Amino acid sequence: MRTAIFENNHQIRYPDAVCFCFNPQEITVQTNNTVTISIAANGKKYTDVRSSYSGKVYADISCYMRSFFSVDTSLLQSIRVSVTVSTSVDNFSFTTDSIWGAINIGEVFNAPRVVRWFRKFPFTFSLFVAEGATVRFRYDQNRYVTKNLSAGLNHINVAGLVPAAKDFAVIRLDEDLPASTFEYTFDNTFTPIGDGAVINRLVVDSSECGIYLRWIDRHGFYQYWLFQIGDNILQVSTNGELLYQTFSDNKYAYYGVSRQSKKMQKSIKACATLIDQDTFVMLSTLHTSPLIDLYHEGKWFPVRLATGTVNHLRKPLQDFEIEIMLPEIISQIL
Repeated sequence: MRTAIFENNHQIRYPDAVCFCFNPQEITVQTNNTVTISIAANGKKYTDVRSSYSGKVYADISCYMRSFFSVDTSLLQSIRVSVTVSTSVDNFSFTTDSIWGAINIGEVFNAPRVVRWFRKFPFTFSLFVAEGATVRFRYDQNRYVTKNLSAGLNHINVAGLVPAAKDFAVIRLDEDLPASTFEYTFDNTFTPIGDGAVINRLVVDSSECGIYLRWIDRHGFYQYWLFQIGDNILQVSTNGELLYQTFSDNKYAYYGVSRQSKKMQKSIKACATLIDQDTFVMLSTLHTSPLIDLYHEGKWFPVRLATGTVNHLRKPLQDFEIEIMLPEIISQIL
């Protein structure tokens, strides 16, 4: 949280320059006056009016931040949110980059990582770029080249950036970020690694067969993986009661006969075999993602995963298994 002086000798606490819309984003104002909070982004504006209680006003604006995001076929970017806090005595304005996601204690955002680049499929690399940061990239044995990217969360089209890469690509982020103002448990959340350089390595994978998934993790980054195809499972369910062909005769009549329907749920098992610990943790974010897409014939189709338990065995290498639920198939209704 950031702090500033408000109404001469009072204090205001407000969200960091980078925040996550699914974490509480609180504004605390020391005042005895009524506070008006204006939150604006993407051409939308909300106004929240709060009365003082015991000399303070509290407001959580995370719900307003979430409403600025539009979940459609495009990739979710960070949103620059402008906030104005005003009373009859003073007013204070600030901006923050809101990211679709949440961060927990002990997690590091925008940390360096090794990613497998499936070059036979659509692929992007997510990277948060702070104001004034420099992005450089290279591939194979070539030298670094500077790339101009806008500040905020970027989803880089790697194939367009380094189309000639054969073995690997490197994306280097040089920035001077201030230490996070979270409590001590978040000390490393936004702190640069080493000398302030974040070096990401992308290893080229030319595999062509399998189930290709895309999902958004809890930090707003898009992840991709090509899974090996397993068994197909068909689960059939019956709804309604038995429908008789003959409803009545000379002696008997049947009442209350309802319609009957058959539905079929198709699921596909998939597996990533012999992956390391870091990859297992990355794939585990599938189970916390509300947006999972399957790539088929040039299009992305929304899917979901079956509920279950993930066993992280802490072995050097292990398999990661999932069950993908396809949209329900309505067979017949009588």
